[in-house]
Amino acid sequence: MQLLPFFAGLALLGAGGPAAPAQSPLPLAPITAPKRVTRASTLTEAQAAQLLRTARLFYTFWNTGDVRYARAAVSPEFKDNTLPPGRPQGLPGLQAASKGFLTAVPDLKCTLEDVVLANDKVVARLLFTGHHTGPFGTHPASGKAIRFIAIDILHIRNGKIYEDWHLEDNLTFQQQIGVVKP
Repeated sequence: MQLLPFFAGLALLGAGGPAAPAQSPLPLAPITAPKRVTRASTLTEAQAAQLLRTARLFYTFWNTGDVRYARAAVSPEFKDNTLPPGRPQGLPGLQAASKGFLTAVPDLKCTLEDVVLANDKVVARLLFTGHHTGPFGTHPASGKAIRFIAIDILHIRNGKIYEDWHLEDNLTFQQQIGVVKP
């Protein structure tokens, strides 16, 4: 494995943001950047940059809720292998999850602490922070700060995420907002 510099893959994104189809340009929002990137030595710079670009677009979606970032990163055949009960598969499921979280935590920030690139997978260690100022399901806003971690494994083909596995520290989140007693 080798550590990529912080700015790896920026050339593919361009200075003002990712390239997008002319009919739906992405805003000039800051694209989520990882703090640390490690890549398998078997990946070329171009392969690593493509994997990183896709991951950065995906996590920019989680930071903004802007579905155009999800569409740019996720395959139409996307499958969530750790789908919670009641959430639809594919892009509709991602949109529902994002909307629910951003309703509960409007200032939600997803920080890419570590990213590992290997073959056709991206493993990300994430830190979510913000303030619970909106309802979470039937639980009213508490105003409390939230801080919890998550791990994602993204399987990428042709520059799009076509399946993922994820594990969030939901217990910590629910304790922080008062749904579950510590």
